[in-house]
Amino acid sequence: MGKRIKKYFTTTLYYLILFVSGNSVYSQSVVSGTVTDTLQQPVAFANVFLKPNNSDAIIAFSTTQEDGTYKITTDKTGDFQLSFSSISYTTKTVPVSLQKDETKTVNAVLNEATFALDEVIINNDKAITVKEDTIIYNADSFKQGTEETVEDLLKNLPGVEVENDGTVKVGGKKVEKVMVEGDDLFEKGYKLLTKNLDASVVDKVEVYEKYSSNRLLKNIEESDKVALNLTLTKEAKNQLFGVVRPGYGLGYKNKYDSKANLISFREKSKYYLFANFNNIGENVTGDIDQLLGEGQQNSFVTNNDGGEAVSFINLFRKPNDIGDARTNFNNAEMGSLTNIQNLSDKVKLKTIGFFNWDERDFFKNKTENYFLPTGDFTNTENYSLRGKQFTGFGKTTLTYDISKTKSFEYSGDYNSTDLDTGSNLLFNNSPSNERLNEYQFSTHQNLTYTHKFKKNQVFLLTGMYLFDRKPQDYTNNRFLFDGLFMPEETVDGVFQDSEHSLHSAKVEASLFNRKDNGDLFKLDAGLDYQDNQYKSSFQLENDENTQHINPTGFQNSLTYQLFSGYVRSSYRREFGNFALTGNLELRQHINSLKNREGSQNKSPFFINPEIILDWQPNDKNKLISSFKFEQENPSLPNINDDFVLKRYNYFSKGVATLEPLKTSTFLVNYTLGHYLSTFFSNTTFYYKKYHDYFASNSVITPNFTTRELVRLEDRDLLNIQTEGNIYFAALNSNLKLKGGFSTQKYQNSVNKNFRDVELQTYTYGMEVRSAFSGPFNFHIGTEWFESVFKTTQKSTSFTGKQTNMTNKSFLDLIYKPFKKLNISANGERYFFDNLDSDNNTYYFMDMEAKYTVLKNKLSFSVEGKNLFNIKNFNNINIDDTGIISTQYRLLPRFVLLKMRVRF
Repeated sequence: MGKRIKKYFTTTLYYLILFVSGNSVYSQSVVSGTVTDTLQQPVAFANVFLKPNNSDAIIAFSTTQEDGTYKITTDKTGDFQLSFSSISYTTKTVPVSLQKDETKTVNAVLNEATFALDEVIINNDKAITVKEDTIIYNADSFKQGTEETVEDLLKNLPGVEVENDGTVKVGGKKVEKVMVEGDDLFEKGYKLLTKNLDASVVDKVEVYEKYSSNRLLKNIEESDKVALNLTLTKEAKNQLFGVVRPGYGLGYKNKYDSKANLISFREKSKYYLFANFNNIGENVTGDIDQLLGEGQQNSFVTNNDGGEAVSFINLFRKPNDIGDARTNFNNAEMGSLTNIQNLSDKVKLKTIGFFNWDERDFFKNKTENYFLPTGDFTNTENYSLRGKQFTGFGKTTLTYDISKTKSFEYSGDYNSTDLDTGSNLLFNNSPSNERLNEYQFSTHQNLTYTHKFKKNQVFLLTGMYLFDRKPQDYTNNRFLFDGLFMPEETVDGVFQDSEHSLHSAKVEASLFNRKDNGDLFKLDAGLDYQDNQYKSSFQLENDENTQHINPTGFQNSLTYQLFSGYVRSSYRREFGNFALTGNLELRQHINSLKNREGSQNKSPFFINPEIILDWQPNDKNKLISSFKFEQENPSLPNINDDFVLKRYNYFSKGVATLEPLKTSTFLVNYTLGHYLSTFFSNTTFYYKKYHDYFASNSVITPNFTTRELVRLEDRDLLNIQTEGNIYFAALNSNLKLKGGFSTQKYQNSVNKNFRDVELQTYTYGMEVRSAFSGPFNFHIGTEWFESVFKTTQKSTSFTGKQTNMTNKSFLDLIYKPFKKLNISANGERYFFDNLDSDNNTYYFMDMEAKYTVLKNKLSFSVEGKNLFNIKNFNNINIDDTGIISTQYRLLPRFVLLKMRVRF
């Protein structure tokens, strides 16, 4: 089966290359030449635009190479203007006349001058417009006919990337929010919008660089954030409309995927109602944790995990290779309603509410081969899980623009999640049943007052409160800890009751002062308080005698309180093309830890400095480097004084100390070009020195594993990542190259053997995406990932080094034989070097054929998933103790008949 599929892939790729070659040379005229200055030196990265006479629109563009050469390809004929421009040079325009299939050479000499490009319109249909810090995409110019949602549309935009989980990036930066007509509906939970809003109602996609969420801080704070804004077509504004997309299994019983939107975007109010029912593995909400956790990130900085309470046990573990959709046997029902109401010219009220009910099944088999000095052994695990989850979430945001210089905002949210999960487990051929019940509740309350008392001076006052509670009840009806507890023969099962509740509050005052020369001074002062209450009770049970034994060393009851006052100052000074920023944080802590053994009190004083250097000699080059020294308190999961159960046979214990951790970080980031340029690259060098870190002291046996943290010194992490994008105008295609390397060195102990560990990872890959105007387009790519573990530990079957290599390749084809029919095929190939030849390669194929009856109104489609009907998927991972191979059960092949109706 694998060889036959591989042959199909090779044949498809061969004909694809032939087709591309034919497409790229059909009826093309070429203009090329060299751009130099008055000293006959080449001008690199100059903009070259081909414009019609008497028009500012641009039908083709290019950028000169380092030797000053350029090349422009177009299928247009007639009289044009060829425009050459670059920073510090005057623009030069040369008339040019083109005939069909004509090749011309046009050289240009540029005179030095001061030049500022305020607006660029690319393409005669104004496909892309650049205005200072805003880039505007004309949506119709990038629609290929297969798009249903905004997410599908964003994937077509140059410079915009959508990751597998729905995260949107622009030029490599994560998007902060996605707005509609200037209003933010879902904040960082924007995947609810991008995965479900109809692409046909989008007129333009606006990218805001240097984005400020607070209007009074615009052009004052130093921001590198990116946000998107969707403007709607005239037909979608000021009226109620909706889309219904029912889908049902064609020859496959009980398979369905149905979605519905009801939308009204008016000047005074906006409503967005969404519902979905599916059992095809789709997570329609995207990563909803981003919405549930909004307001936590960067708000509670007392310690690493201060933003939410901890759940120590999680039975569902998503596969990290093939993704969640192919392994998620689900039955999901979800509804969401968002409303933005302009109560007056100054007051705006936003409410978000949704519920999500899901019943999930998950199946996996795992084999763990351990190579240890004390002896090698193998554990086997057969897992069958079923879980039910209900989530209800509500949030209210009230914004009051008191005046042009004052504003007030309140936001409050409530989240309640009920989880009930059970499993049938076969561990080393011993059957058992697990049960985990969890009820989560959290609320966030935030207040913000802003006063712009001078043109370039802003005062900001914020107050925040968080409560988060996560209780868990876990049971297992079989005893799996032979050799750890005595007497073993009287134990029938285990039970653990645990709960972490967190109260956190913070008040902060900030002053922003932007000088006339562009310098920025920022001063923060605040108080931060956090109260952690954590307890866990582990019991050994005997049903016959109803005995409950609480083993010593496996019970936790602690209170972890942190209070701090701080002052943080920042000054950014600009020296022409250079900018130097100095940050200094002074923080006084009063910390306490109370547990069964007594109490500890610490009052450390932290001095955390940071220095940042920016250098931007021109619009094509930018270099940022920074150095930061930081001290921080240990987080709750690292300080519990007794063992806590985290998996059916795995216990973990912290260090029970309040000593702070110190780190030093050095970063260099270099970007060449702009993500809309013919060539764009982004390279990051990152080095982090852990002066103190928590290492593991593990005992690994065939029956159980215990891990106790110990405090060590000197751990190193080095990471280098680079990515380049090249646009080939002659091929109307974009090439993306990426590579990365990371290495880290640390120490740990396994079965009383202390050893040094080194982990190295290598990633490299490429993608090619076409942008043909014809009926055919493609997206093809491959990525390799290699990991190497080296340890000073050796055994009879382990030399101290092991390597794992994996590869993922994909081929997406889009074919539009005529106007109303679109056919798309998505192929994937997975390869695992360390698996046997019969199980190391997997091919997947998904297809969809869509016929449009009425444009943007009515269409029918047939969608097929896992057409090769792959039933199981094996992958392999390594760590410093052995090799782990896992087999996942996959959703079988199914075909859906779908309809899309817009009203």
